[in-house]
Amino acid sequence: RDMDDEESWIKEKKLLVGSEDYGRDLTGVQNLRKKHKRLEGRLAAHEPAIQGVLDTGKKLTDDNTIGKEEIQQRLAQFVEHWKELTELAAARGQRLEESLEYQQFVANVEEEEAWINEKMTLVASEDYGDTLAAIQGLLKKHEAFETDFTVQKDRVNDVCTNGQDLIKKNNHHEENISSKMKGLNGKVSDLEKAAAQRKAKLDENSAFLQFNWKADVVESWIGEKENSLKTDDYGRDLSSVQTLLTKQETFDAGLQAFQQEGIANITALKDQLLAAKHVQSKAIEARHASLMKRWSQLLANSAARKKKLLEAQSHFRKVGGLFLTFAKKASAFNSWFENAEEDLTDPVRCNSLEEIKALREAHDAFRSSLSSAQADFNQLAELDRQIKSFRVASNPYTWFTMEALEETWRNLQKIIKERELELQKEQRRQEENDKLRQEFAQHANAFHQWIQETRITLLDGSCIGGRVGDSRIPA
Repeated sequence: RDMDDEESWIKEKKLLVGSEDYGRDLTGVQNLRKKHKRLEGRLAAHEPAIQGVLDTGKKLTDDNTIGKEEIQQRLAQFVEHWKELTELAAARGQRLEESLEYQQFVANVEEEEAWINEKMTLVASEDYGDTLAAIQGLLKKHEAFETDFTVQKDRVNDVCTNGQDLIKKNNHHEENISSKMKGLNGKVSDLEKAAAQRKAKLDENSAFLQFNWKADVVESWIGEKENSLKTDDYGRDLSSVQTLLTKQETFDAGLQAFQQEGIANITALKDQLLAAKHVQSKAIEARHASLMKRWSQLLANSAARKKKLLEAQSHFRKVGGLFLTFAKKASAFNSWFENAEEDLTDPVRCNSLEEIKALREAHDAFRSSLSSAQADFNQLAELDRQIKSFRVASNPYTWFTMEALEETWRNLQKIIKERELELQKEQRRQEENDKLRQEFAQHANAFHQWIQETRITLLDGSCIGGRVGDSRIPA
């Protein structure tokens, strides 16, 4: 009976330790392991009872001959069953320990896979930034990810090392461990590829946005210079034109400097991106071509403005020469006029025909010289016409204007006519005076002749009485 009870107890416990359930997760394994530890405690606690049955059986075989073989046979079976139970318990304990290690390994793998899956979602994002600030933020995030990934790969290596150790220990989950390790390494490789692809695309987009930003800077600079060339101010005089030419030379020097820096840099960046076969090569090439077109137009506009300024300088130099020539000739003409006016307005006062004749001859000579003055006046008129054709301001070298000179010329003609009238009037007056002088001379000579004759007669006394009433004696 005692043997039957113990056999029954062993059979019951063999059912427990013979279970193939080693847990489906870490928690399950830990619970089963706790139960098994309790079972092992019960086995250890039950061992004295087992030993008591064995001792009783041995005593019976020693003391009795009846049933001795049967007792020995039952004892042998009983010992065998107990041994099987302890071996199964030890085997289950070992497998539960292996399962615990395996589930811990699986938990570590799942933790790494969860991290990888999370990061896979991150690197699979199609957001590559649409501004420089955005792309810089994304690149910083990716750098942080790469730093974390390096640390995480070390953890993955530790997990795989742990898996290799479990395989070396002949863990009964060897196939699953190998599969988990292979899957984990595959996901790490996939993440590395995806991360490398994202980094490449981020770098590409960063380079493209950098190119666009630099192109925007160049375009803005060109636009600013284009606006400065839109002015219609080409100077009002020689001084202002020369000032504008100095500014234009400074402007051209700025263009040359920018060509060596801004234009050269954007072109070098374009060539670099095209050589690298950037995904946006067509857009980059088109943008650069547009910039170069504007740049060429800017250079052409600058050259055209400089040409116009040089033409304006030549123009104002010519005008300046005309101004100076006009001023000199106008001053000489005015001096001549003032002298002529003084001579022509001098009062005509003569005492003889010879004097008036001399004045008239001098006037005729002056009239003859008017052709030279007329030529000078015509030259002034032509200079004034040329100056006015340039539509410039007043002459800075003289206050004389052609209108004033024309008025002077008209006044001269008027004075000449007045002078001629006065000379003619004086001519007539002198002619009348000469006639009166001649008549006076005739009468004076006759009177003088009578006086002489009368004096002789009186001195001789030859005709005192008889000639007193002579009709030749004046009344």
